[in-house]
Amino acid sequence: MSSERAFVDQACAQALFDALPAEMQWPTLSPAYVAADALRDSQLAPVFLVSQEDDGLLMHGVHEAHVPGLEARDWQSAYGYGGPIVHHMNAEALTRAWRRLDAEATVRHVVAEFVRFHPALENHHFYPGTVFADRAVVVINLDTADLLSSYKGRARTAIRKAERAGLQVSFETQEHAIEIFPAFYRRCMGEIDADNFYLFSDAYFEHMLRLPGARVLSVSDGEKRLSMGLFLFGPKQAEYHLSGTLRAGRQSGATNLLVHAAAQTAQSSGCLSLYLGGGTSMRPDDPLLRFKESFAAAHLMFRFGHRIHDPATYARLREGAPQLAANSKRLLFYRG
Repeated sequence: MSSERAFVDQACAQALFDALPAEMQWPTLSPAYVAADALRDSQLAPVFLVSQEDDGLLMHGVHEAHVPGLEARDWQSAYGYGGPIVHHMNAEALTRAWRRLDAEATVRHVVAEFVRFHPALENHHFYPGTVFADRAVVVINLDTADLLSSYKGRARTAIRKAERAGLQVSFETQEHAIEIFPAFYRRCMGEIDADNFYLFSDAYFEHMLRLPGARVLSVSDGEKRLSMGLFLFGPKQAEYHLSGTLRAGRQSGATNLLVHAAAQTAQSSGCLSLYLGGGTSMRPDDPLLRFKESFAAAHLMFRFGHRIHDPATYARLREGAPQLAANSKRLLFYRG
């Protein structure tokens, strides 16, 4: 028996997500996360697309936005990761499910769709569009008796240096994290001249920090916080989301201690892995990737994909801004 519904509200989507096997419940794929992340931009609205057949499920959570100057929309993944969640569907059922979702795209006048797949779930296998491999990413396997020994030498050395210096680790309460983390994070981004995209608003942080699995970890020298990170915890996995380290803490091993403490906490709470992600570029010698590789080998691959739902309208968009379309590598080039 199949369900013809394709567009459901957040509560329904969350109930379906929470009923999945624990190993599939990656925090950044949760409808609650998709909805919270939409608050970083007033143009975004969370949309949850669902097709069910017998006990099979296809769920696709996206951000929907109006295309400038047109009575049309586009879809894209939340910041971080997205893509389809598929459970108990064979190839034929999955084809029928995508047809239902494509019919919804037609009704909603969707021109194009851009997806960032979750490397740990490898959900690109279920996507009917074009898929590209992008960069290597890191996940720490927590199924080990001695986490510290599983890291590479430079990570172990930095963690021990931080501990010898007397740096302290603590988790912030939810309310205190809401009060202090946004300003701390933006201060750290300012010190490295980060793009304005990363200067998220207080409203974004408040909703993100109120997610059930959100926890903020701090590394301090006495009363002074040197590094803070936001981690998202699921039933069997944890994910690094955002962090910042002040200039004063970068040579002290504070960030290494932050990641190690998060891994220890995830392990003690029953998680089997801590996902760290990759670097800021595709280069194998990317400094951020090298830092993360000091905790575990980068054996997963981040991929992205796209589909053009309305080729004629998309072609008109490119014709209307030929230089922008030619110079941009982004599918949704008109978004800047």
